[in-house]
Amino acid sequence: MAYDYQDCKKRPMVFLSYSHKDENIAKIIAERLKNENVNIELPYLLEYKDYESIENYINNAISASDYLIVLLSKDSIISNWINLELNMALNKELSSRDITILPVLIGDCIMPANISKRRFIDLRYNFEKGIVNLINQVKLIPEIDFSMLNHTEFENLIIDLLKHLGFKDIEKEFRINDRIYDLKAVFSRFDPFETRVSDTWLIELKFYKNSKADLKSIHQFTNNLMVLPENYKGLLITNSVITSASNEWLDYNRKSKRIEIKIIDSTELKRLLLKKKKIVNKYFKNIR
Repeated sequence: MAYDYQDCKKRPMVFLSYSHKDENIAKIIAERLKNENVNIELPYLLEYKDYESIENYINNAISASDYLIVLLSKDSIISNWINLELNMALNKELSSRDITILPVLIGDCIMPANISKRRFIDLRYNFEKGIVNLINQVKLIPEIDFSMLNHTEFENLIIDLLKHLGFKDIEKEFRINDRIYDLKAVFSRFDPFETRVSDTWLIELKFYKNSKADLKSIHQFTNNLMVLPENYKGLLITNSVITSASNEWLDYNRKSKRIEIKIIDSTELKRLLLKKKKIVNKYFKNIR
């Protein structure tokens, strides 16, 4: 089901995906969003005569959408239609990276494997708190417009985000082996034996105005990391999108190389920022 809401600059479209067995709670969620100036459209699939017409409707609706909210329950995770909608959205995200998927737990269930590592909103135990969180995230997403920033502001944004995520000892322009990395940061964690260990991350920032992050920059970053000691990990953060060719290359090389490299592009970066409202307000609210 689809709805859109008014923003002063644009009207992003959101696709609400749910099992018909969860229709009552879906309508409550839709009504709450409507009360927050969300324009809601609730077409019924029964209006469509056959499978092909339903699939065409779903495909067209998702193709026109910027965001997908999927309500997860024991009924929805086994629904063929929900899986179809989710896969269509994931395919769109992979190919063009212009859709944000927001999983929302409304019942006890096992998260689908293809979104199991994503941040989710939990409505199971405290519905009111969860729905307020959902509303805030839906409203916050359009504020995150990286084109409003310059390179320095983008770098400062990333530094603030890393601090909020628990990184320490952040250094700019860190030099090692005659190579300068944009940032170096340390993250402490516990290993399986409950011993605290520290990982050193070398971070490359790629800020683009009118282009996509290409395979060449990822390949160069990976090669630079290969000659470093094993205790170094790589993190490439970009405000742009990662092409499908780059994703395929990364998946292949992660399995065969000894280094660890993490890529955060604009879609993933927005997801991380959704829970950091203070950072969003600092870098986007007051920019003209």
